[in-house]
Amino acid sequence: MASRHPAGFPWVELTRKPLGRDRPDDRRTPDFEFCVHGRPVSAQTDIRSRLAAWQRQIRAAATAAWPAGQPPYAVAVELRITHYAERPIADMDNLIKPIQDALQGITFVNDRAVKDVAGNWRDIDGRFRLRYISRPLADAFSDGRQFVHIRLWLAPDEEDLG
Repeated sequence: MASRHPAGFPWVELTRKPLGRDRPDDRRTPDFEFCVHGRPVSAQTDIRSRLAAWQRQIRAAATAAWPAGQPPYAVAVELRITHYAERPIADMDNLIKPIQDALQGITFVNDRAVKDVAGNWRDIDGRFRLRYISRPLADAFSDGRQFVHIRLWLAPDEEDLG
């Protein structure tokens, strides 16, 4: 397995997940992910220009990271949004909606495709146990500023209640 150290983090080792490994503590690799630096803007803001600017920033980052020529998913997806900052800034559900709206037409056809959504906040200065860190997440941490990590998976069959 190849290993690399992301800039600024010599104690983090990036490795590829071994093929054929099926352990209950492993996490699924996202079908798509990217990070956006900056302070998220709540859907409840009174400053609509800030909300519009935040959504443009999300759209630009998603467009840059999305594989060229690949159409947006037209099937059910799962979306997970994590805000890494020194403290929470708003109710997470109010931070999810603008991001989800900004991703429409880029990563999924429309927000009705989002079958599962989760959002959380993590202390950017917290201690994290890492095994397989993605390049976008490692790069975002190495910058030192607050950021949002956005991950997308194709949703499992609806019969799967797990």
